[in-house]
Amino acid sequence: MGIGSNYMVELMEEQHQEAKEDWIREQLVDKDANEYSAGWDELSDAYDEMSANDEPYYEDWNDNWIEPDKSRKEIYIEAVDVASELLSASLRPSVKENVLIMLHGHIVAALEGYLSSTFISATLSSDDLVRKLVETDPEFAGRKFTIKEIFSKQESLKGDIAKYLQDLIFHKIDKVRPMYKSVLDIDLGETSWLFKAVSVRHHCVHRAGYDHDGNKVQISTDDIELLIQRCTSLVENIDAEIVKLLLMGTKNT
Repeated sequence: MGIGSNYMVELMEEQHQEAKEDWIREQLVDKDANEYSAGWDELSDAYDEMSANDEPYYEDWNDNWIEPDKSRKEIYIEAVDVASELLSASLRPSVKENVLIMLHGHIVAALEGYLSSTFISATLSSDDLVRKLVETDPEFAGRKFTIKEIFSKQESLKGDIAKYLQDLIFHKIDKVRPMYKSVLDIDLGETSWLFKAVSVRHHCVHRAGYDHDGNKVQISTDDIELLIQRCTSLVENIDAEIVKLLLMGTKNT
């Protein structure tokens, strides 16, 4: 699958997510509600159930899927390189202030994309890892099937898992950390900085850099440079662990 196809998938996922968020805010009668608002998760699950029979907007992950032209790490590095170049550009202070806000959201989104695609690809590459996910994730562990459904569900299992994982919001680090650990045995390490970065990203993306109280988020060039350093270090660590995981899988086959 080429970069153009990947872009279309990402665009459709983004449109789906935006539609879901708009619907949830309507139900909560709160235009400023977000994923941290009371009742958000329950309504999110309800929306997913309602749209379960919609045309699939996610990639068809199966045994014949083709890797993108660029690796997940290359896509992340490309995004960060562009951010670094913009960071060094000579801009008026007012313009620079807004560029820094956009760059924060861009970098965190690039990391989220890496975390998501890396986890999905690694998990679906191994039946053992698929089984780990099914057995350890509450979403799948809690599902019940009749004997009649067992074989049909087994055939579509990877597709169901791919859809579930692509629907999962990978900036919910409290969900992502245990999944990486329980399925891939990868410890993301100390991530309090990432929790904060994700929270700030929400203000950058959904409120043009303003918080709930109408105060503009303060982001400096040093903040962006530190964010790039931390995100890149996390990506490097995960990538190294994924290589070890794949090597182990090769030895065991």
